[in-house]
Amino acid sequence: MAVTSLVFAEELPATPLMRFYAINAGYKDDNSSQNYDFIELERLSESELSLAPYRIVYTNSSGNIGGEISFADNLVLATNRLVLGASVSPQFIAAEGSVYLYNFSSSGLASTAGKLELYQGENKVDEICWGKLECADNYAKFATKIEDNYSLVRCAEESCSDSHFYEPAKYYPSINLNSILEVVSERDEEVLALDENDCEGVIISELYSYYVDDASEQFIELYNPTPERISLKNCSVSYKNDIFPLSGEVEPGSYYVFKDQNLSLTKDPSSSNTVSVINGKRDIKTQINYPHGQKKGASYALFDISSVNPFWRQTYHVTPGEANVYQEFQTCPNGKTINPKTGNCVKEEVTKTETVTCPEGKYLNPLTNRCKAIEASTSLTPCREGYERNPETNRCRKITSASTEPTSCKEGYERNPETNRCRKIRENTGETADYAPEPVEEQEYYNPKIFIATTAIVVAVVTGLSYVVYQYRQEIRKAIRNLRLKLRKV
Repeated sequence: MAVTSLVFAEELPATPLMRFYAINAGYKDDNSSQNYDFIELERLSESELSLAPYRIVYTNSSGNIGGEISFADNLVLATNRLVLGASVSPQFIAAEGSVYLYNFSSSGLASTAGKLELYQGENKVDEICWGKLECADNYAKFATKIEDNYSLVRCAEESCSDSHFYEPAKYYPSINLNSILEVVSERDEEVLALDENDCEGVIISELYSYYVDDASEQFIELYNPTPERISLKNCSVSYKNDIFPLSGEVEPGSYYVFKDQNLSLTKDPSSSNTVSVINGKRDIKTQINYPHGQKKGASYALFDISSVNPFWRQTYHVTPGEANVYQEFQTCPNGKTINPKTGNCVKEEVTKTETVTCPEGKYLNPLTNRCKAIEASTSLTPCREGYERNPETNRCRKITSASTEPTSCKEGYERNPETNRCRKIRENTGETADYAPEPVEEQEYYNPKIFIATTAIVVAVVTGLSYVVYQYRQEIRKAIRNLRLKLRKV
């Protein structure tokens, strides 16, 4: 890391040491809608210049502040020109993620109207505007067609006209990624000196992202597996684009829990997210990638830390600042139990192991295992004299006489052995028959149903013939006429 003498804010001379040199809001082509969206600064000093006191303020076409560019304290401009490009311009892709890019909006500088102001400390030292926005040095809006597009480039004093400091030109500079250097001043060298041993040996042992109630529950746990005390001076937690400074020390075999109100871990990322611990030089000292599939209320923890093959696993027993404990399933509320197939809490089934004792006047129903009231027995009315209760129907029936001898039939009758009833005695006049057959007189048979049916058929036939005669009446007349003519000829 270079050490150089710098010019600091309190030592700034009255004359500005930097100004705008050229700008362009970009042009469109088949590859991009924002080619060469850039701001170029010019250094007026002959030596390296600290960028810390300088900032650029951009006002968009609506007249609102659209963004600001500022620089870190340890950055210097080592060349005469500094080209900054919009992150959406393809010409500056090589500068991705660096201080050479600005990101005022998704479309960079507005071509229709805008204003740029350069500040040195609290003093505005330069400005330029275009379109409808007004300032001391105003120009027409930028054309977006490549054939009509021009940059505004600072002109030489003798060539400027109408009190303007810029003139349009087909000017598209190349970005120089070596224009800015990261250095340490002599007076800050001791303050910024870093201990290379800081954070050495510490590891990440538990991460809790998928909180239950509030994001403040999230934490990152560090562990010291070494026999020596580890200082966290100049160490930081790095997550995505955020840096969170650490402090203090971690004793041997102890834990350190980091929480921050600005820490916002993705609860269940769609792909692995990286969490790192870095030192002051931005060297990674320990790092984990926590994967997709995090469960609510479970942390991602390291187990068998002291073994040669430690492993990561989710656990529902969250232990910030303590040794990790594995719990496969969540803890269910009262009345519920875990379903090992789904991992969800389900209603607990009550197992009946004791015999239920029913109170007096009730009995246990074996089907429902519940007590049921005993139905009161009803007393039966005794049968009257000469009747008895039928055990099958529980009804009264007449008592059958014990005598088996039937009453004698009267004169001229006998008892039928099949029905046990009396029947009239008939005289037997035949040789073989028990009773003499009676002669049947010959009678003419008449059935009214047959008569009606026959009449109906006759009527139907007559009706049909009448209908046929009616339909063919002309033909019949013609046939009769022809027959008569033949008979006359004969």
